[in-house]
Amino acid sequence: MSFGRNSLPAIVTALLALFFGLFGTWLVTRVGYLAVPSAVGLPYGLPGLRVTPVGETPWLFLVADVGAALVLVAVVASTRRGFWATWGVFVLGVVLAGLLRAAVSAISAEAGLGAYAGYLGGGLLAGLLWGIVLGWIAGLAALPRRRAERALQADGHLPAGINSMG
Repeated sequence: MSFGRNSLPAIVTALLALFFGLFGTWLVTRVGYLAVPSAVGLPYGLPGLRVTPVGETPWLFLVADVGAALVLVAVVASTRRGFWATWGVFVLGVVLAGLLRAAVSAISAEAGLGAYAGYLGGGLLAGLLWGIVLGWIAGLAALPRRRAERALQADGHLPAGINSMG
């Protein structure tokens, strides 16, 4: 198994995060209805990899977005399975990233306990929605790896590490 084939879903996820970091605001200005969740306080899209804050947002939001993007990539990189498992792990990673971003938003707004729970619920919902909508892209990136594993199993050769435990 090659490094590129094993890490392709993580590379694709990092490219998606980079796209949202570079072109996220451009996308929301072109497709206006994507701004509706943000208008009610939900995190917008995937966390973006960027080097400067968006507009006049504080640096804390930049650190939270980059940290959430790195969490997302790390979660996707942790799986070595096929399409559906990679899609599910992508959804999980986006939910974790959404919760992190919502917690930072609640802290910066100095929200009370009820509002804090509302922020976290919104982050969970936004993460689920964005993960389901975009997770298939990372899932497609896992298909070459799955195809290679099946070819090795059909030849009678098991991938390295399968029988290493006993």
